[in-house]
Amino acid sequence: MKAINNPIKKAVITILPVIFILFFSGLTGGCDEKKESKKRTSRTLPAVETAQAEIQSLNHTITVTGTLEPKRTVHLYNQAQGMLVELPFHEGDIVQKGDLLARMDNTIFRAEYNKAEATLKQARVDYGRLEKLAKTNLTSKELLIRAKTKVALDQAEYNLQKKRLSYTQIKAPWTGVISERLVEPGDVLPLHTHFMSLIDNSSLIVKIPLSELYLSKIKHGDAITYQVDALGIKSWSGNILRIYPQINAQTRKGLIEVKLEPIPENAKPGQLARINLVTATEQVLVIPLSAIRYDQQGAYVFTLDADNKINRQNIVTGKQYPQKMEILDGLKAGDTIIKKGLFGLRSGKKVNVIK
Repeated sequence: MKAINNPIKKAVITILPVIFILFFSGLTGGCDEKKESKKRTSRTLPAVETAQAEIQSLNHTITVTGTLEPKRTVHLYNQAQGMLVELPFHEGDIVQKGDLLARMDNTIFRAEYNKAEATLKQARVDYGRLEKLAKTNLTSKELLIRAKTKVALDQAEYNLQKKRLSYTQIKAPWTGVISERLVEPGDVLPLHTHFMSLIDNSSLIVKIPLSELYLSKIKHGDAITYQVDALGIKSWSGNILRIYPQINAQTRKGLIEVKLEPIPENAKPGQLARINLVTATEQVLVIPLSAIRYDQQGAYVFTLDADNKINRQNIVTGKQYPQKMEILDGLKAGDTIIKKGLFGLRSGKKVNVIK
């Protein structure tokens, strides 16, 4: 090979490979930078998880608390004033229907009754005598009418005194347990003094305030289960006895009455009970509870469009289920929403959906 003696040519030949190497490296570096930039852009998109609004067949289990109450309670008042001479029962005593609960001093009432009884007997005798005389025209019709009227008046007075006398003895209206004894024998009771209370503990009830959202989902006679905190974790059965017709305008709750029968052993009025109600199954539109956010405008979610861009959507919520919320307005079945990765999101932002 012929040697190159020209120094200029020699320099050009030496530089050209270097320029080529630098140019090729620049092209390669540019491509790598574009790829790296593209990767960084992809990584900066918020990562989110999605779910769909869907219609499901669900029922609702509601646990509410209430206080055990006796089926019936009567507060006993005296209808005859005077001294109390007998009060044989104390708190906790079981009484039978018709048992004597209290007796007032009846001396004056007995005397007035005896007087009315004697007056009535005499009036009847007088009327009978005049009636016989009238048959032979030995007395006037006017005297006979007056005698008949007197019998009626004396009969009314007799009935009045008999009733007043009966007020001195107060008997149990039904079988139950004495819950209050407020006076003692020897006390002088003014008219209409509350002296004793009687409860019917043959069955217990619980009155429970319930949201208007659930009232239409239950009905009279529906089965319930309940627990009494003081009696441990054991459950018993009962049923809905009554649904009250009005709803409280302030709380938006109605009142239901639950009957607990038979009564658990050692259950007593005043104890705390936990009632479990199961509503009827219905078709509801639901979304995950984690997808819902709240601000001054109310509840909202972020929906996702075909280009992976999000949009704020205001919603109206209904009943809450385990990990789900009923949607009454704002969404339809099949809508895609963001359920995780919600921090920092805003309408129009693009996201990276994690499958």
